[in-house]
Amino acid sequence: MKNLTFVLFLSFILTGCAMQAPTAPAESNDFTLGKVQSQLKEGMSSSQVVSLLGSPNLVTSTKDGGEAWTYDKISQESESSSVSGAGAGSSGNFFGIFGGGRSKSSNSSKNLTLIVKLNSEGLVTDFKYQSIKY
Repeated sequence: MKNLTFVLFLSFILTGCAMQAPTAPAESNDFTLGKVQSQLKEGMSSSQVVSLLGSPNLVTSTKDGGEAWTYDKISQESESSSVSGAGAGSSGNFFGIFGGGRSKSSNSSKNLTLIVKLNSEGLVTDFKYQSIKY
């Protein structure tokens, strides 16, 4: 009985050590138009910008000793749908029973570009963005 109690106690300890405490999910640094419009402000520090948007794609020096950070994100969306079932379609099918249905697909791309200007102290002085969907 002592051995069984000892084995159970030891297994609980080892199991407890093997289990890790759940970790909080990492804060997302996704560069989105919503974040730029609602959270990016003049006067923010460079570390605040990195926390908000992540690292820039390109960093260049400016004449006044500051920097210009360029963020660029391209994303693609695909959408497809199919229609079948009751009702006569454009192909003349009777109630969609004979000859199948119709399908439709579309693809679009989005490009979001942001340029953040920082002064020599590392504070945001200006930013401009452009969002294009095609």
